[in-house]
Amino acid sequence: SFPLDVQEAVLTRCSVKTLLRFKSVSKSYYGLIKSKRFIMEHMKHSVETNTNLNLILTHTVCPVSTSEESWYGQLFIGSLDTTNTSSLEIPLRKIDQPFTDWEQGTDTPFIGSCIGLIALRNSSGSIAVHNPSTKENYHITSFWLGEFDVKDDVCDGFGYNPVDDDYKLVRMIQRRGNIERTEIRVYSFKEGYALEYETEKPFYLGSSCADACFSNGRLYWLVASGPQEDVQDLILSFDLSTAQISSGKIPIDTSGDVYAVFLFPFAGSICVSCVDDGHGSFLSWERLSFRKNGVFGDGCDFVKPLAYSKCEDKILVDTYNGENEAWNLYRYDQIDKLGHGPISINNVPKGPRDSAICIETLVSFRKIDDEEAESSSKEEEKEVINTI
Repeated sequence: SFPLDVQEAVLTRCSVKTLLRFKSVSKSYYGLIKSKRFIMEHMKHSVETNTNLNLILTHTVCPVSTSEESWYGQLFIGSLDTTNTSSLEIPLRKIDQPFTDWEQGTDTPFIGSCIGLIALRNSSGSIAVHNPSTKENYHITSFWLGEFDVKDDVCDGFGYNPVDDDYKLVRMIQRRGNIERTEIRVYSFKEGYALEYETEKPFYLGSSCADACFSNGRLYWLVASGPQEDVQDLILSFDLSTAQISSGKIPIDTSGDVYAVFLFPFAGSICVSCVDDGHGSFLSWERLSFRKNGVFGDGCDFVKPLAYSKCEDKILVDTYNGENEAWNLYRYDQIDKLGHGPISINNVPKGPRDSAICIETLVSFRKIDDEEAESSSKEEEKEVINTI
């Protein structure tokens, strides 16, 4: 006998796993949970309340590590619902490999995470976008129009354009024989095809250019201001709505002993993490800035912030210790300025890794007929009202 708007308000607070089960309750629930309006409301609530967050771990080639160990395409996911308690453990499970042609012993580099979806590519150049919550996959094999040489500098990005309500993949290619020219290809999920652009001003990707990170409708890459620069000192921004490119200096002085710079999305902004020759990691972003200085134990060479706790008094941080080749998760307490941990995670291989935060979402790659879903919901609503 609960009013339908109250029922919907309750459902927006449920996990994706629960909502997938509730689709079998009735036609009205099925239509509501499938509707685009409800999917967006559920996602909005998760973002606003900092809930339904998952930790994603996958293999990466990291410049701060000399380890040659590889995970060979293995992916792991774990819920962060317990990060606001005193528990120092995050249970992880392995995700099924989204590439159907994947073979044991091959790698699948992690491109990025965006609003509940993760993007990966395989050795053949194909890209798979995966929803860990619903286990749906979206494969793109015809995006890479035109050939490029393995010696060319290539980096990718995965993001969401809120203006057009459209997920997009972006690839930048800089030919080894013509570094003054950069090609940009943008694939639209909504339209199902790619557009090609070319930058007006030269910038330099370099072989160490990492894939982009996404924040607020833009993709961000670290690039160098000149072809001979040892450290990437510019942040390149690509607006997914207007396809406009802009650049600016990173907010940290790299003229000293800095030899590696990293860029991450964090709490709606962009974070820069640097490593200097003294093996001291230091971070800079809008809401927090500090040097390592033993916060995460001696020998910490790399720090990556991942997520705030619900009360925003603690931060989940991924770290690398070069002395013992160990990757560990900590909770950084903003009050006592200390890192608590390491956090226990099970069944995860050793070696260089990438980490990301992924929101649980019902976003589907199949086109949803909202009118049909809404009609089904209204029809069931009439039946419920008549019954009451």
